[in-house]
Amino acid sequence: MEKNLLSQFAEASLTSLAESFNAQVGNHGFNSARAAHDHALIDEFIHRGIDVSAISDGHSISFAHHIALDETNMKLVIQG
Repeated sequence: MEKNLLSQFAEASLTSLAESFNAQVGNHGFNSARAAHDHALIDEFIHRGIDVSAISDGHSISFAHHIALDETNMKLVIQG
């Protein structure tokens, strides 16, 4: 499954990746499939040179807030 996620995210637009992240905000369920999804998503942002420090410290990912992509600075920002 993770291989499919990697392929899916690799082909997705940055807007689509941000929408995938935002769809998980407020979802408190957690299992191995979600963990694989979350890590593949963050890895794809990083692979594309996007700064994810607003949502990830390298060990955990916060889905507390919706994000937007600041394309000028190539980073994710918390939406107000």
